[in-house]
Amino acid sequence: MNGVATLSSKVYLLLALLTTGLAHANPIHHRYFTSSDGVRLHYLEAGRGEQTLVFIPGWVMPAAVFEQQLLALSNQFRVLAFDPRSQGLSALTPLSHAPQRRLKDMDEFLKAAKVKNFILAGWSLGVLESLDYLAHYKPKGLRGLILIDNSVGEGRPPSGRSSNFQQTMNDPKKREAYLRAFSKDIYREPPPPLLAQAVLDSAMRVPPKIAIQLMQQPYPRDYWRETLEKQNVPVLYIARPWLKEQGAALLAKRPADLITVNIMDKPGHALFVDDPKGFNDAARSFSVAAFARKIQP
Repeated sequence: MNGVATLSSKVYLLLALLTTGLAHANPIHHRYFTSSDGVRLHYLEAGRGEQTLVFIPGWVMPAAVFEQQLLALSNQFRVLAFDPRSQGLSALTPLSHAPQRRLKDMDEFLKAAKVKNFILAGWSLGVLESLDYLAHYKPKGLRGLILIDNSVGEGRPPSGRSSNFQQTMNDPKKREAYLRAFSKDIYREPPPPLLAQAVLDSAMRVPPKIAIQLMQQPYPRDYWRETLEKQNVPVLYIARPWLKEQGAALLAKRPADLITVNIMDKPGHALFVDDPKGFNDAARSFSVAAFARKIQP
């Protein structure tokens, strides 16, 4: 169940089924490149042009979770979704998964894909990795940020994980039960079965040691808040009601032309899956305005 071939076949089938009968949709392509430390990494691509939306998934999640965004938004933008190392269709590797290495992977991904003008969209852990990437690499082509359903260091801290998380990850039976529940609970409504299976397969495929390491961010909460404050680009903060206090803080602190907050009260954590139209409409409107905005020094 956890092998690359199994996951690969399910993701390919998923994307094939999704594009069947959608004559208006741009085809979704599988792309690969090799990182500077020799790991084969995967991303999905749809659409053309220099205006690019780049999606970064959450903890142990695959790029395929963004299939509705690849299909819907690629009629106006080039859309990419990245599989970080050991996630999705990227190679499993015993090599480093430290934040610095994953940030370097992101930078090499953007270069391999020849990305120039882009909006970076991170979901869950991808929010933190996106902000961390900006803090360390300061990409010149950044035109905006879409931050999806995670804390950005404002307001009260969200509740933490259970203290026995590491024990759960290291116990095969408890780990499987946890990941099955996690992969189910990110949705408010059941997703298409093939997508649900692809997400579960990606989660189960990540070794426990790596899954634990990915949860251990080495920064205080102030780091995320201060990093975001330094970004002189428009930000779309799109989240569920549990983060509305952080959204309100962003509205109060950022210039009006640099912040849009959209609180979606019906979807689950994977809100772009539960309500793809609502999410895609918000992302499209924001992206059109962000790309049209005059570049600020």
